[in-house]
Amino acid sequence: MLEEKAEVLLWPFAVAGWIATAIIQPIINTFDYIGRFFLLMMQTVWYIVTLRIPIGLTITQMSHLGTDSLFIVILCLGFTGMILAVILTQQALELGFGTPYVGGAVVYSMAKDLAPVLGSLVMAGRVGAGIASEIGTMVVTEQVDALRALAVPPVRHLVVPRLIACAAMVPAVVFIGGFIGVWAGWVPIHIMPEAHVNHTVYFDSVFAVLDYKLLWIAYKKSLFFGLIIAFVSCLEGFATKGGARGVGITVTRAVVIGMVCIFICDLILTL
Repeated sequence: MLEEKAEVLLWPFAVAGWIATAIIQPIINTFDYIGRFFLLMMQTVWYIVTLRIPIGLTITQMSHLGTDSLFIVILCLGFTGMILAVILTQQALELGFGTPYVGGAVVYSMAKDLAPVLGSLVMAGRVGAGIASEIGTMVVTEQVDALRALAVPPVRHLVVPRLIACAAMVPAVVFIGGFIGVWAGWVPIHIMPEAHVNHTVYFDSVFAVLDYKLLWIAYKKSLFFGLIIAFVSCLEGFATKGGARGVGITVTRAVVIGMVCIFICDLILTL
C-alpha cells in the first residue's frame, strides 16, 4: 500500500524528468554537433594554412568527386532550365508580356539560386553519401585507428583532400551545369508553336541580364555549399558506429543534414 502511494507521489516528478530530458537532450546534442563541427574545421584549416596538403590524394578526389558528378548535374540542371523556360514563357503569354525577356529571366533565376542550390543538392546526394560511406567504413573496420597508430593524422589524410576537392569542383560543376541549363532553356520554347522564340532574341536577353555580380553570387553560394557537403559528410563519417548498419545510418544522416544546411545557408546568403 505504501509503495503504491509512493509511486503515485513520484509519478509527477518522473513525468517532469522525462519532459526535461526530451527538451534538454536535443539542445545538448546540437551544441555537441556544433562543437565537433568547429573542431574539425579548425583542424582542417590548420593543415591547409600550414600547406600540409596531400597533393596526390587531392587530385584523385577532385577527379572522383567532380568529374564523375558532372553528367548527373548537367542532366538535372538541363531539364531544370527547360522546365523553367517553358513555365516563364507560358506565364508571359498568358499575361501578355511577350517573350523577349524569357532568356534574361531564365539566366537570372539559374545564376541567382537554382543552379547553385539544385547542383549542390545533387552533389550532396552523390558526393556526400560517398564521402560519409568511405570514412564510415574505415572507422568501423578500424582503418582510421590504424592511421593513428602509424602517426598519420586522419584529418590531414581524409578530410583535407575531400574539402579542397569539394571547394574546387562544386563551383566548377555548378557553372558548367548552369551554362547547359540556360542554353537548354531555349530548345523547348523555340519548338513551342505559340512562342517560337528566336535564338537571337533569347540569347540577347541572356547577355543583357548576365553580369559579373550574378556570376559572383553563383560562385559564392556554390563554394559555401561545397564546404558544407565536405564538412558534414566527413563529420558524420568519423562519428560512425555499429558496423554495416551504422554506415547506412551515417550515409542517411550526412545527406539529410547536408541538404538542410544547404537550404539554411542559401537563405542566409540570399538575405
